[in-house]
Amino acid sequence: MMNETMETKKNSMSDEIFVCIPSYNAESTIEEAIKQCKKFATSVLVINDGSSDKTEEIAKKAGAEIITHKQNKGYGGSIKTGLSEALRRRAKVTITFDADLQHDSNDLPKIIQPILTNKADIVIGSRFLEDNDNVKPYRKFGIKLITRLVNSFSKNNIRDAESGLRAYNYESLKKIVPSLETQGMGMSAEILLKAAVNQLKIIEIPRKEMYPDNVQTSSQNPLKHGLTVVLTIIKLIIETKPLPAFGIPSLVFFFITGISSYFVVEFYNEIGRLPVGLTIFTLSTLTIAFFLIMVATILYVLSRISAKLNFQLHNDLNSNN
Repeated sequence: MMNETMETKKNSMSDEIFVCIPSYNAESTIEEAIKQCKKFATSVLVINDGSSDKTEEIAKKAGAEIITHKQNKGYGGSIKTGLSEALRRRAKVTITFDADLQHDSNDLPKIIQPILTNKADIVIGSRFLEDNDNVKPYRKFGIKLITRLVNSFSKNNIRDAESGLRAYNYESLKKIVPSLETQGMGMSAEILLKAAVNQLKIIEIPRKEMYPDNVQTSSQNPLKHGLTVVLTIIKLIIETKPLPAFGIPSLVFFFITGISSYFVVEFYNEIGRLPVGLTIFTLSTLTIAFFLIMVATILYVLSRISAKLNFQLHNDLNSNN
């Protein structure tokens, strides 16, 4: 692409263990992150997301392969670049690992093993499977709120939907990567929602949360971060589950219309005229109910068309591979 430069080893053979490290201005930690991952990986790829510091230079010296975004694309854009490269290489196991050293590389074998033994399509390193999670209280509240929202529509029982430490098998990447579109922090949730749509098996493995001294683990305001993720989840739910997203509110409005209609009829029978305010309210709720059911139907049809197109794209990828 015009806005990207790429420096990778051209290797026609598939990578056994492929680690992607999304990085933005991570010069203080990137060398150590690469060093830790190289203990367990066949290849380590750093996605340099438009950094203005020496991230790229240091990563090269540390022995990582580099893909550089000329402009900052955000966490989601970096993750998609890394997973797309893993898909191109047919990596057997693809791992995402944060550059800020929040992850313990000693947890990597634990998330790799279920993929190699075909027990899971996606493995998440979860911070909340054990009591000593070491997560700051305000972050824990936000993460659990987002996780509950994801679980309510994905029908999973995930404990940590925001964990950046994950492992994927090749088949899961073929199903998910072509449809990824989130640029920001909502990418973690998007992957889980689309994994649910594709009926992929997800398991969680306990992991430690690390807070290295003098390392800023996030450059984004926590409230802004959380709001961005929640809005992304709502958008994805509307796209992937339009019938419940609009159908349930429609049924609520139909129910309210039924109740108010009863009182309109009662008033008319007793007084001999229609109550203006209640009649307007009844017609308004009825209009909203019909509008919502119409939107639900249209979006459902569009989602089915999109699913067929993605299925065709998936088949095309399989035939090319």
